Amino acid sequence: MKETVIYNATVIPVNGDMDVFPGGSVHIKGNTIQEVSPVRLEREGAEYVDAQGMVVMPGFVNAHTHLPMVLLRGYADDLSLREWLNDHIFPAEARWMTPENVAVASRFALVEMIKSGTTCFNDMYFFEEVIAREAKRAGVRCVVGESVIDFPTPSFRTADEGIARTESILREWKGDSLVTPSVCAHSPYTCSRDTLLKAKQLAETYAATLQIHLSETVAEVDDLLARAGKRPAEWLYSLGLLDSRTVCAHGVWLDAKEVGLIGLCGSSVAHCPKSNLKLASGVADVATYLGRGLNVALGTDGAASNNALDMVEEMRFAALLAKVRTHDPAALNARQALRMATLNGAWALGLGDVTGSLEPGKRADLLLVHLDASNTLPVYDPYSAIVYAMNSKNIRSVMIDGRWVMRDRQLLTIDKDEATASLLRLSSQVRSAPR
Repeated sequence: MKETVIYNATVIPVNGDMDVFPGGSVHIKGNTIQEVSPVRLEREGAEYVDAQGMVVMPGFVNAHTHLPMVLLRGYADDLSLREWLNDHIFPAEARWMTPENVAVASRFALVEMIKSGTTCFNDMYFFEEVIAREAKRAGVRCVVGESVIDFPTPSFRTADEGIARTESILREWKGDSLVTPSVCAHSPYTCSRDTLLKAKQLAETYAATLQIHLSETVAEVDDLLARAGKRPAEWLYSLGLLDSRTVCAHGVWLDAKEVGLIGLCGSSVAHCPKSNLKLASGVADVATYLGRGLNVALGTDGAASNNALDMVEEMRFAALLAKVRTHDPAALNARQALRMATLNGAWALGLGDVTGSLEPGKRADLLLVHLDASNTLPVYDPYSAIVYAMNSKNIRSVMIDGRWVMRDRQLLTIDKDEATASLLRLSSQVRSAPR
């Protein structure tokens, strides 16, 4: 079994003590981390990787995204969420999101994600079996689930068909080393009570993560109050949808009672700061959520509303926005932001024992980050340099499940040129078609 020792690095394991090991080492055997040490390790027969000037840290966990929407990056900008979705995105998806086009877009999205350090992502969209296959082929860890909704989509005509597709994915990918199937109910405003309960029952049957958009806009909250007499998180709680396997995407407009209910149930919030800003949805009060004990992770949302799949940017925006929202520069510090982008995401997705930190027994999902660079020097605190100074181009190499998927900025599992050419051919058709 192949062994690798990465040495001469500043190791940031994102462990319980949030340690920093200057001149440290990570020993990997097969796909598993064996040891994380503050000193150089010697292991006979191992491949040695000299990481002088590098930080070795966990890969990013993107806790909420929609990969194929990279095809619609820039397609409809500067609009409110409802106008953006109803008048532009839903019609474009109905026309363009075929299985073949989902594969093309997902492959290109994976290029962007690997190059910006994402080693695990959580996707809800259509034709998720296609996305799972593309991620598996690229060697990227993922959680996938068909986005069940009460109106026709590119991949199903009724909510029951969506539930059936979800169950098929749950069965097909059960026990896979990289792909974890999940259940997705799109949102309380697009799913009836019956659909929400069916999704929850399916998640219970397969002990799967349940994903849902929640409290993204004020309009969503007001509409549900008028229809059901409850705010979104209260509504989900009343239906039994909130538990430790539930991931609530966005969570911008949670009140104190809802925060308490989410915390009581052990559910997680996937904070998507850039998408929420661009759609003018608002700024989630993540400092309060964290202070109340909620597990808050980070997600990019889709590239059509972000317009990037870059977790480095997401991490920095999360830290800065928390300070502005509270008028407190210490509201969300660099260590908390990095933890949200890594380990908190893993716990949200039910993978906290698998990934999200560099600890013995976990899978080797890690990054080599060049901090000996003009945009980061001098480095007084590596956490601060990572959150406030680095960009995705500082990420030099990426390992997932013990396998290098990028070395020295060169992709090893995806043909970038082919992926780019395929996306450009497809986008030229979208551009020239009448809307």
